[in-house]
Amino acid sequence: MAVVKIVFHSGTGNTRCLAEAVHRGAAAHADAELMEITGSMISDGRFTDEDFLAKLDSADAIIFGSPTYMGMVSGQMKCFFDATSQRWMSGAWNSKLAAGFTTSLGLSGDKQSTLSYLVTVSCQHGMIWVSCDAPNGLFQGASMEEATNRLSSNTGVMSQVNFGPEFHPTPGDERTGELLGERVAKLAARLA
Repeated sequence: MAVVKIVFHSGTGNTRCLAEAVHRGAAAHADAELMEITGSMISDGRFTDEDFLAKLDSADAIIFGSPTYMGMVSGQMKCFFDATSQRWMSGAWNSKLAAGFTTSLGLSGDKQSTLSYLVTVSCQHGMIWVSCDAPNGLFQGASMEEATNRLSSNTGVMSQVNFGPEFHPTPGDERTGELLGERVAKLAARLA
């Protein structure tokens, strides 16, 4: 069975909610694990959890998730990626599958910049990026709440969440995350 890791940072819980949806999709077809980056893993601006990184070395696929803060991944996620340089040097993640997702308050919020960074760092590692192939459900008559891929992102999953603790990714955004998790897991199983 293929091994899929979902690595994410969540500031308000919205990215966690989307990560859980991605995990549900992946877990239906692979040995999937949620792996959350927390502030305690960062010391003096450096990600320091070597055991966390070592677990990723055995994965067939890694799906990255981050909120979009000021047009980029969160600082915690960037610290994590900076700490992967030894993996880059050794080629440890070469040819693993990679995919990504992000959340933000704004309809745009420059989420594309976040996904582009996730693609770039994955390609630097020699990983194979898996796009989001979910159709935009708005074109099929679904409501804004229920539509899959309502923000028309094929690079990865984008979720827009309104401000306030009562708001979370829409059911359609969560379903889009599940579909991405399923797609990555099925492709990883084929390649494993």
